[in-house]
Amino acid sequence: MTRTHSDKRLVQRMKSGEARAFEEFVDSYGAHILRLTRRYVSNPADCEDLVQEIFFDIYRSIGAFRGDSALTTYIYRIAVNHCLRHCQRNRSNDLPLQEGDDTADTDWRNKPEDSAVKSELKTQVQTALSTLPDLQRDVVILHELHGLTYQECAEVLEVPVGTVKSRLSGGFRRLRESLRSYVLGDSASASSLTVSLGKQGNNGATEEVSR
Repeated sequence: MTRTHSDKRLVQRMKSGEARAFEEFVDSYGAHILRLTRRYVSNPADCEDLVQEIFFDIYRSIGAFRGDSALTTYIYRIAVNHCLRHCQRNRSNDLPLQEGDDTADTDWRNKPEDSAVKSELKTQVQTALSTLPDLQRDVVILHELHGLTYQECAEVLEVPVGTVKSRLSGGFRRLRESLRSYVLGDSASASSLTVSLGKQGNNGATEEVSR
């Protein structure tokens, strides 16, 4: 059974009011939503509250989901809107959390200096990401860190594909400029930036964009 088909059945069960269906939905998409909110929200408690708000909104509005787009697109659209509203309310306090990665430097005891450099680079890239304009940051997060295609990003953000590509290009230009004096330089690639942030791709697709 494909993911699309299983999602359709899951939505049907949720619409019918089956409690177990919503539990399965949270199990399937909870980690994705948590990773997304961590890109926007600094306070762990606020992050957990925001995740609950997102799932409550999805639960309340799932009856309006017609299946015109993929379920993941519908979910990300709701989640991004909640994250943006949170950021608008808490603009002065927001510095996104770094994605936890317990296995990234398992040999840190043998190479403590290398581990420290990698950790500092990740912090610098995350800080640079947080300074991007919202429109560019959203595209970088969805496309580069969560693996959404250009088309999926366009559907989530409700903009043309060309706009997605333009914002992504502009976002990476700003990131390279912010980090130029640190280490990455003009030749920094998208992969070097997103690896530092902990890419969480979900479809394995690779797309090229002029940066």
